[in-house]
Parts: sequence; structure tokens; C-alpha cells
Amino acid sequence: MDFEHTVQAWTVGQLRDALAGLPDDLPIIVDVAEAPGGDTVQEQVVVHAGVGHGVDGQGEPFLGRDFRIGCEFPSGTYLQRDR
Repeated sequence: MDFEHTVQAWTVGQLRDALAGLPDDLPIIVDVAEAPGGDTVQEQVVVHAGVGHGVDGQGEPFLGRDFRIGCEFPSGTYLQRDR
């Protein structure tokens, strides 16, 4: 069954407000949702941020106008599954 999933994306100003007063060396951890509206998340860390560029789902670079934050799984040892 389909459902309408609506969220309010944060602005740069909201992010600045949330970061105010935090130490500069505090790592940023992002809880990435595994499904729209779900309670399960994958913990990732921010590895880069910037305006106007990114990579689409096919691995192709694109230019845009949004501020984008790139994430990756935290450093550690992971089980590599056969593909």
C-alpha cells in the first residue's frame, strides 16, 4: 500500500542554530533512515559538505544549487558479503 511521506527539510540557518556552541572537534554522526517514515536507521559520519555538486544514483556527477552533505559508514571492520 502506498502512503504519502512529507517532511520539512532543514535550512542552513536551522543547522547553524543547532551547531551553535558545540566544540569544533565534535564528530558529526548522521542517522540515515532505511525507509520513509521508518524507525530503523544506519549510523553514518559526515565526510564532506559543499554547495553545487554531487553524484547521482548512477555515479554521475551533477551540478545543483543545494548544500549537500556526504556521508559514509564509520571507520571499522565490516563483514564483506559476497556479491
